[in-house]
Amino acid sequence: MLKKIGVTIVLSAFIFSATILPAWSAEKIDVRKMAEDIAQFLVSTRRIVAQMVDVINTHGAKVAEPLPSGAPYAFKGIIPAYMGRVIGEDFFKNTGIRLKQTTLGKGEFGPRNSYNAPDDWESEVLTRFYEPSYPKGKGYGEESDMDGKRVYRYMLPLYIEKSCLKCHGDPATSPTGDGKDIAGKPMENYKEGDVRGAISVIIPIEDKLGTS
Repeated sequence: MLKKIGVTIVLSAFIFSATILPAWSAEKIDVRKMAEDIAQFLVSTRRIVAQMVDVINTHGAKVAEPLPSGAPYAFKGIIPAYMGRVIGEDFFKNTGIRLKQTTLGKGEFGPRNSYNAPDDWESEVLTRFYEPSYPKGKGYGEESDMDGKRVYRYMLPLYIEKSCLKCHGDPATSPTGDGKDIAGKPMENYKEGDVRGAISVIIPIEDKLGTS
């Protein structure tokens, strides 16, 4: 089943790249809509992985069936953050579009991994997302100069869902009893609906849309 899930993700990315991206050089598109869809693609990937964490790590478990009673549990490192990163890296190599997960963290907790640390632009937008008055689920995007090229930058806020609490929730629910999650990271005591961070998308306008 894991192999099937992996093949589905790779095939979806291939179809997306093969059918949509080549057309960019021929005509202009709604680059914001494209950025929104790309961000939602990674959000969906993260959500499915989060929902499947126990199935992935429990011996004999199958999708859509109850977890086997008393079956051994062996953490394999397949979590939303990891899958989001490697899919983003592969997507960039094949399309030139950067796709990244980023966060300011919570309280004394910064980003769990350095590769998720925000740059200055991302930090500014994340600060807006964390404000209670910011409209829930609304992304933000704008054209910008980056490394001497014109790009379109877009960010979509990420929120803590029920399945996220297994790793990011109350430390008292730690599976190892030490306030840490299955990956050995401190649980930050997030609540369902809290802003966790964002998906950051960077599309090179000059290269893809033929503008200057």
